[in-house]
Formats: sequence, structure tokens, C-alpha cells
Amino acid sequence: MRKLLLLPLLFLLTVALHAQDTEMLVKIRNANATVQSFETDLHNTQAKSDKKTEQSGKLYFVCPNQFAALFDNGKHMIVNVDHLKMNIGLFNGKFKLRNGGMMRSLSNIFLYGFQGRCQELANENSYAVKVFEIGPYQQVYCTNTKKSLLGIGYKNVIFNYDKQTLMLREIILIDNNDTVDTYSIYNTVYNLPVDNKVFQF
Repeated sequence: MRKLLLLPLLFLLTVALHAQDTEMLVKIRNANATVQSFETDLHNTQAKSDKKTEQSGKLYFVCPNQFAALFDNGKHMIVNVDHLKMNIGLFNGKFKLRNGGMMRSLSNIFLYGFQGRCQELANENSYAVKVFEIGPYQQVYCTNTKKSLLGIGYKNVIFNYDKQTLMLREIILIDNNDTVDTYSIYNTVYNLPVDNKVFQF
């Protein structure tokens, strides 16, 4: 009898939690929809087991589809509408961003994160999404539900938004080899003109 009573209660609890997550995802999207551009300091940490590398630089974004992560050591990732240029990790070169392609999926993690479009990203990539309040953040935790092809891709994509403003503060990517790649932004200036030269290559 107790089990029969517990099942409806668990169902109602699940529905309520899902509704709360959906409401927060809408709030995050609405808050970030006011951002047409930004310039910010950027810090990247890549960690696996006991190995850790760090780099710093600047990040520029113009809504909806231009961003440039330019690191002090010359590494970079630049997205300009339908093209990407990068020399980070295994990726080195210029790429055409094709719908459904791996490079488009990678660029959209950043572009959608900047715009608070977490649910859209989840829908496009078959991610399961949960929202948590963790310390100073509203955390959007995405889990890849697709089987990895040759270990390529990310099993988790995590967005940390400021709890008060709901503006993005961190993107954390965890690949299928458990490498944790964290992009943190700070000293962000919003909605000022960005020189289009930073997106040229």
C-alpha cells in the first residue's frame, strides 16, 4: 500500500522539479537576450588526473554568431557566422560550420551559452538538462544521452550563471576521457561596440 502511495508522490515531485527547471531556463534566456555584445577577460583551465594547464586572454562576442577567444600565448578560437578558426588542442585550422557537424556543435556550445539558450542546445544535441543552485551560481548541467563515437565529444556541458544577474560566468566541458575544460569570464563589459577586426581571419 505504501509503495502504491509513493509512486504518485514521486511522479508529482518529478513534475514539480521539471517545471522549476523550465522556469529557470526561461529566466536565464530572457536575461541574456538583453546582451547584444560583450568584451571580457577570459581564463581557461584544462585538467586531467594530475595534469593541469592554464591560459588567459580576452573574449569578444557579438550576437548571434560571432565570438573570438584570443589567448595571450597566441592560441585562439574564432567563430564568424559560418566559419571557425582555431588552434587549441587537437583542432588546428579553418573549418566551415555545417549544420549537424562536430565543429558547429562545438561553436554552438559557446554561442548558445552566451545567449542563455541552454534548452535549445539540449534539444539539438539530445542532452538531459538539470538546474541547480550551487554557491553563487545557477548551474545548468547538461548530460549527453547519445553514445559516443570513438570517444569524441563531451559527456557533460555545464553553464554557471550568476545567481543574481543570471549572466554567464563559466562554461565547463567534460569530455569522454574525463578532461575538464573550464572557461571563466570576468570584468565583463556589455553592449558596447566591438571592433569587427577581431573576428576576421
